[in-house]
Amino acid sequence: MVLMTIGYICRKINFIDLDGINTINRVIFHLFLPVMIFYNLYSNDFTGFMDMRLIVYIPVAVIVVIIASFFIVPKLEKDNSKQAVIVQAIFRGNLIYVGMPVMEAVAGKKYLGLMALAITLTIIVYNIGSVVVFEALRKGKPDFKKIMKGIAMNPLIHGAAAGVLFTCLHIPIPDMALGVIKSMSQVATPVMLIMLGAGFSFSASGAYKKQIFWTCLARLVLVPAVMIPVAILLGFNNYEIIVVFAAMCAPTAVNTYTISQQMGGDDSLAAQLVAYASVFSIITIFLWIVVLQNYIPLL
Repeated sequence: MVLMTIGYICRKINFIDLDGINTINRVIFHLFLPVMIFYNLYSNDFTGFMDMRLIVYIPVAVIVVIIASFFIVPKLEKDNSKQAVIVQAIFRGNLIYVGMPVMEAVAGKKYLGLMALAITLTIIVYNIGSVVVFEALRKGKPDFKKIMKGIAMNPLIHGAAAGVLFTCLHIPIPDMALGVIKSMSQVATPVMLIMLGAGFSFSASGAYKKQIFWTCLARLVLVPAVMIPVAILLGFNNYEIIVVFAAMCAPTAVNTYTISQQMGGDDSLAAQLVAYASVFSIITIFLWIVVLQNYIPLL
């Protein structure tokens, strides 16, 4: 919360402008995040506690949320330009900017590699799901060739793939190089949260009160209320449940706004959903930790 507040204040006093935010976010996304994912996989040998059920469960859970939202949201919201934006805001969680820091705060750095691996497939589902939802709700035809190209060029997937390769093949990295990689990986989380706060905008919230309320309720309360208990019933261990918790409790992803803008959705609504979900998640994540303490001793 403090880091996001610092970012918000920096924007308000014009210490950084929108172009600066976009530039720094590009650097984070294309450089520091892939390095962080690689380092977390390489420095914490995930092979000893990897469960393929977890790696499959999170993207499958996202697909279930997409399907449910796809049928429910149009019954509650009649404006086509808002429907796909709301569906995307419900299923697309901010796994990188919020989920990873939550996982680190709760379980420590040791299991960040596990989460990085678990969300790799989820990122692919996010990208495909966003395009399919927007095209389907506006009666268009998804360009799957473009989708697959975007996935192949995603630097986060590159970082995860390199981390898995180096770990599984036990490829050594010289101490000096590993020290540089470690330093770069430590930059990502605090700067991400500061930039997240700097990007907040609440100026048009009055026109979207209903949409903000229902979308935040669905994303921050209903989704975790369904998916976390299912994970517990499936017998996941404590650390795996924390990965599910961090993924399902994460607020709406920042790039929901960019995708909505590019796909012809109501980008002003998308910006409000990102801002309010991020702020409300500070409260809901805390409350979920309180609720789950009886089931997960680590919490």
